[in-house]
Amino acid sequence: MAADSRTDELEAASGMLHRFSTLIENGLTTRLSGWLSSRTAWHDFIQGLETAGYSPALLALGIVAVCLTAAAATAALASTIIGRVKARPLLSAAAWFASALLVVAASWVLLLSLVTDPVLRRALLNCVVISALATMICFPLSTGRRSIFWRWRRDLAVAIGIAAGGLVVLACLRVWNAADPLRDLFATFAVSLPFTILVAAAYLRHRGLVTRVLSFGSRAGSLRRKLAALWPGLVVAVVIAAFLFIQLDLTIGRPTRGGLLLLSLLLVLAGPHLDVAIERRGWQAVRSQGGELTGALWRTFRIVVAASILAVLATLWLLPILDVVGIPRGTVLMKAGEILMLVLVIAFCWNWVAIMAARIRPQTPGDPQVPTAMIGTRLTTVGPLLVGLTKAALLTLGALTVLVMLGINVWPLITGLSIFGLAIGLGSQTLVKDVVAGLFFLVDDAFRQGEYIETSGAKGTVERISLRSVSLRHPRGPVATIPFGQIGKIQNFSREWVIEKMMFRVALDTDVEAVRKLFKKIGQEIEADPDLNPDLLEPFKSQGIAALEEGTLVIRAKYKARAGRQFQIRKAILSKVRITLAENGIKLVPKPLHVPQMDG
Repeated sequence: MAADSRTDELEAASGMLHRFSTLIENGLTTRLSGWLSSRTAWHDFIQGLETAGYSPALLALGIVAVCLTAAAATAALASTIIGRVKARPLLSAAAWFASALLVVAASWVLLLSLVTDPVLRRALLNCVVISALATMICFPLSTGRRSIFWRWRRDLAVAIGIAAGGLVVLACLRVWNAADPLRDLFATFAVSLPFTILVAAAYLRHRGLVTRVLSFGSRAGSLRRKLAALWPGLVVAVVIAAFLFIQLDLTIGRPTRGGLLLLSLLLVLAGPHLDVAIERRGWQAVRSQGGELTGALWRTFRIVVAASILAVLATLWLLPILDVVGIPRGTVLMKAGEILMLVLVIAFCWNWVAIMAARIRPQTPGDPQVPTAMIGTRLTTVGPLLVGLTKAALLTLGALTVLVMLGINVWPLITGLSIFGLAIGLGSQTLVKDVVAGLFFLVDDAFRQGEYIETSGAKGTVERISLRSVSLRHPRGPVATIPFGQIGKIQNFSREWVIEKMMFRVALDTDVEAVRKLFKKIGQEIEADPDLNPDLLEPFKSQGIAALEEGTLVIRAKYKARAGRQFQIRKAILSKVRITLAENGIKLVPKPLHVPQMDG
């Protein structure tokens, strides 16, 4: 039975393939015979125009004049608006779109008042619409010769302009009911083929520039840079696939969707470049003082543009499929709108959190403004953990809300996740102990990133803090990773201030008062040094005799400095003490050595 079923499936597939090949073969034969008879169809079209009272030459000149006038009016109006308001990129695009709409509206009013023939009026209006839209796209691309991307933009403008000219001819042929073979010839060789060849040549010729544009702000080896390197090849593949799709439609006799496909191609081609332009504006806003909110809005606007492009493509290609399947459009559009609004809110919160996290910069412990340094360092320590938890919460909340919008009961899922989390907690008590201990260490502010600490098992500079462990970099280089649950006692050597005590040995008959005055002078010199003064909290001074050891005086001195900044001061003090005491005839003596005596 299974063998018979497979045989039936193979026969059905073979029959379907045979029918498709027969359809393609018959369609190609019909198209080729129609192209061969296109001269006759052209003569019949011209005679039909003359019969209707049109002069073909004057009509062609009039159409060309209308197209040029509409293009010039659109360019002049947009340039005037942009020049007066000094528009930014987004406002410039809005100015071009508004100019095209105004030109089309004004032309429609003029055609209603001046042209009485409805067929001629419709043809001229099609010419105005195509010319205005083509100018709105091509004119900004062809300007700005100082840009290194001008040649690539110019090639794209030429491709779109030639395709627009072919669309004008095709629209006129359709209005005056030209024969199908003649329209097929123009659609193939005046629109589809030139546009495909020119766009592919533009992207292949300038693929290095395209990659540079699309990889803005990305690191070497990142996914975005790899996609940018593949994008020229993807564009060539897409335009060739679109050309073949149109030819397939024309061959099998389906109503061609060339206009929809051309609009979809323009949206797909412009999408990545719009994304890069918006991202540039977002980075400029983030770099400015207090531009976190504006930067988050710009980054969210990227999602709005991407969603708009996807919505247009879905409207053009997916909604007709929904009608065939029987799914109501209203329900789909309402659910899609609700989900889109939720995605935009979550995206705004996500971007704002990411920008605020990028604002966190580690502060040096010796910053003169101690409170600011403390707050900045603590944010640097706790910030990555808070950012990770916030992003995870946003994703979880967003996913659950989408499921609720789609009518899915999420309570069984939440209950299952809770039981699963409880089972993991009971089975990994050590992990839970580490996480809880880490949270209390961070709440107590026991250490921060960049501080030097010593635990019961290791010491070094805090280099990384995760949810369950801390990594310490030893001064010699090794990194020790210690779970929070095993840290034990902590000594922090980088908090606020440190008192450095120093011992000096002099001869027994040394004048201690003279030494005290010399130390005071050295302390004043250190305090007057502009490089050392910001880190010096209390001046260097003598504390008198600390001990008498085998015929020597031990004189103790101290100073107070910012934590982690005392070493430069210590070096300067030792240098000045050695020189100053020698200049005043006071000799430092070494520590007495005890040599064990041998018996006998």
